[in-house]
Amino acid sequence: MRICIRYAPSQEDAEQWVHDGFLKIFTALPGYQHRGSFEGWMKRIMVRLSIDQLRNRLTKKHEVEMNTSYGYDDMTNLPHLAADTHLQRADAQDVLMLLNHLPEKQKIVFNLAVFEEYSHKEIADLIGITENYSYLLLFQARKKLKEIVLLTGRKTLKHESK
Repeated sequence: MRICIRYAPSQEDAEQWVHDGFLKIFTALPGYQHRGSFEGWMKRIMVRLSIDQLRNRLTKKHEVEMNTSYGYDDMTNLPHLAADTHLQRADAQDVLMLLNHLPEKQKIVFNLAVFEEYSHKEIADLIGITENYSYLLLFQARKKLKEIVLLTGRKTLKHESK
């Protein structure tokens, strides 16, 4: 669930993906060759399933990804993400809320690079983009997350000083 929730647009989607992932794992179990850890094998299946689900969702939309500017008004509910010291106290739910404000491709690349520790070459091969575009998307994701944290922190500090 931890893997799927990072990629999924909603809790319900993540739950469905976990269900689908376990069906896929049980179906593929006879093909598991006992190389590496079983947990790593399962994790890889869940990551790939999540990316496939997102890819299918994107093709169904028939949209070209645009780096849309998201409003930050709904982000004042994020507790205490004012600065790096506050970010250290953020719980997983806060981080998920932050990630959900990234455009889909930035979110995918950020998850793969940061949490799954994929190389940019692996990311490019996996989601069908160039390696340079993977670098760019990760840079943009980090920049946007930093802006969100700083902006949220300013709003939090303004509310605290009143």
